[in-house]
Amino acid sequence: MVVRRPHDRKQQIIVAAGDLFRERGYHNVSVADVAAEVGITAPALYRHFRNKPDLLHNAVQAGIDSLVATVSESEDLKALLTNLSSSVSRRRGLSLLWQREARHLPAEQRELMRTQVKDVAARVASLIRAERPELHEGDEYLLGWSVIAVFGSVSGHRVALARKQMEALLYDLAERVSQASLGVTESRDQPQTSSVSVTLPRRELLLIEAIRLFDERGYQSVNTEEIGEAAGTTGPNVYNHFDAKVDLLVAAVSRGGERRRLGASQAMAEAGSPEEALIGLLKAHIDFAITERHLLGVLISELDQLPDKFRKTCEQSQREYLGLWVQVLDEVKPGLTPAEARITVSAALTVVENAVRTGRLRRRPDLADRLAEIGTAVLLGN
Repeated sequence: MVVRRPHDRKQQIIVAAGDLFRERGYHNVSVADVAAEVGITAPALYRHFRNKPDLLHNAVQAGIDSLVATVSESEDLKALLTNLSSSVSRRRGLSLLWQREARHLPAEQRELMRTQVKDVAARVASLIRAERPELHEGDEYLLGWSVIAVFGSVSGHRVALARKQMEALLYDLAERVSQASLGVTESRDQPQTSSVSVTLPRRELLLIEAIRLFDERGYQSVNTEEIGEAAGTTGPNVYNHFDAKVDLLVAAVSRGGERRRLGASQAMAEAGSPEEALIGLLKAHIDFAITERHLLGVLISELDQLPDKFRKTCEQSQREYLGLWVQVLDEVKPGLTPAEARITVSAALTVVENAVRTGRLRRRPDLADRLAEIGTAVLLGN
């Protein structure tokens, strides 16, 4: 009896690799793990892929290719939102793979992919501009990236709805973004300030550089020599301030969680109504994201690298933070199911987080104001 391998074996491997990389992180998955997930041996897998980096490249590229195809075939904004809503389940993990795991690919591969993603954003922006010619220059591009973020937000959670319900909700949230009313922030002359040179303590410099490197390249891809060099010292000197590299990550995550909690607490204390509380939470999150984008990146992408006990504590803190948003949203808009509220909040947060980590958008001096308007539209409707 001759056993023939399935004609879609390569595709099965790509899907399995993408799922495992997303769930466990690239460095925590072996070729043997992927092979076992598909039900084949590692040598059989090597008939299709050269090595683990090749697997990662194909997994990320497959998602981007699918996104490019969906956007390219959409003739207008309504068709775009419909097509993205109906196809998002096939790419649910793309955003996480692109933002977290693609950092481990060679620079030339990442640059080619980045160009494709930028082309997608430009195409979405052009469809928005065609429907809303009154927009100020550049606003269509911000809205385009924000629409993409809504659909990418499902990559960061496991909340599920029936397929048609999920499609309808994502369409509605993305449409709110595409139709968001954007104001104009008047430019103001910056006040003259005296320049004061302050030398930060060595420990603080090490932590700042570690946060940046962990965000840009991933915890596993950074060593203490590189952290020390970035802080103007040597690798061994890191151990005069931190017992181990992981202690830098623990300190970073602790700092990020505390700053986010303080912002949320202040917003709640100053609010006079549930709606004011929700907008206050949004503005506090925007402020944190803009001023601490590398710290935000570590919170988004590196929690799985923490020691188990501390990781579980941080994950619980994250659930409580999101739970607060869901509770306040429920007071403002009663009638949403917990799943619908969670998906809505996730979409609003992802719009903010993606914008501050996108170079062209990050350079906008009015970004905070515009993100507050887009986030409000996501949460409350237009």
